[in-house]
Amino acid sequence: MNHLLLELANTRQTYRKMLNLYWLTLVLTIPLEFFIHRSHSAADGSELLGTLIIQALGLTAVTGSTEMLYRYRKFQSDDLMIIAGIIYASSIIYVNPTIGIVPAIYIFPILTSVLSFNKNRILLAFSLVIICFTGLFAVSPELRITMQPMHLVGILFLYVGVTIIAFNISNSGIELLNNLRSATEAKQELLVKTVIMDKLAKMDALTDLYNHKTFHEYLEKLIEQNERNHLSLQLAIMDIDNFKKINDTYGHWVGDVMLQRVANIIKETVTPNDFAVRYGGEEFAVIFTEKTMEQSLRIVEQIRQKLAVTLHPELDSQAVTLSIGLQDYAKGDGKEALFKGADASLYSAKRTGKNKTVVQTLRSDHKGA
Repeated sequence: MNHLLLELANTRQTYRKMLNLYWLTLVLTIPLEFFIHRSHSAADGSELLGTLIIQALGLTAVTGSTEMLYRYRKFQSDDLMIIAGIIYASSIIYVNPTIGIVPAIYIFPILTSVLSFNKNRILLAFSLVIICFTGLFAVSPELRITMQPMHLVGILFLYVGVTIIAFNISNSGIELLNNLRSATEAKQELLVKTVIMDKLAKMDALTDLYNHKTFHEYLEKLIEQNERNHLSLQLAIMDIDNFKKINDTYGHWVGDVMLQRVANIIKETVTPNDFAVRYGGEEFAVIFTEKTMEQSLRIVEQIRQKLAVTLHPELDSQAVTLSIGLQDYAKGDGKEALFKGADASLYSAKRTGKNKTVVQTLRSDHKGA
């Protein structure tokens, strides 16, 4: 049986309900048997009461043992529930052999076996019912008198019919659960594909940073947050210095390697609250949130300095440098003003020597060594 069926068949909630049903049966059966016998017999009830007390103690022991295993040992067994049902039915039939319809109670353990969604357990329940009924019929003269040949045929037909119904229910349940599993797997596969497609739509394939389109979407949302909740916000635009020369001299594949390494340094340095982007070509951007301007400046300087001291075998052990423009967002400026400010700072860094960070709002340059 597949894991989904096992999970359903052994659900603790279902097991708990079955145990509750056994306890309820125990509570109701004993007084009901007493009143039925008293109403049909004028004899002294002391002997009957003794029999019912023994029956109650026996059923309490069976149900209590099952309860203890379930509650303290976390033990759940379909076979145990079936056997408990057989014991319940057998005791009721033994105490009430003169009531012709009582043997029909053996359908209860057969129906209990359906919850396992296992044909072997249904067959086990049916076999135990036949064995136990045969045993009771052999040891109880009252039951033999009550159960005439026609009654025996009818009871046997009932047991077989209920077993066939149990098989059909089990087959339908297994088919339904298999369909449910297939639908769940298909849904999970679709969800995975959707997540992958969503990531592909948002991420740059080469650097695994957010792409140009996603950058503008996030920037617009973050600016809205700034306007409503005064969320601090800075934008850094970074450009690899002399990147065209790298491509022309060493080839575009080396240029791709450099892009990946710059992206890795950016990802290693920024915080989880920041959004790192490959803006296009050799240009990157980082949106800083929940930071002061000084904190954002410190991070971009760490990125620039890490790259400046990294030597690349593909470039004959030379380093690559970054020029960076950093702009703080002022409430009411809007996305265009923020981007233009950061871009102007980047242009200033490029024009005045490269390998530096220019912060326009602070009117100061932070140059590399």
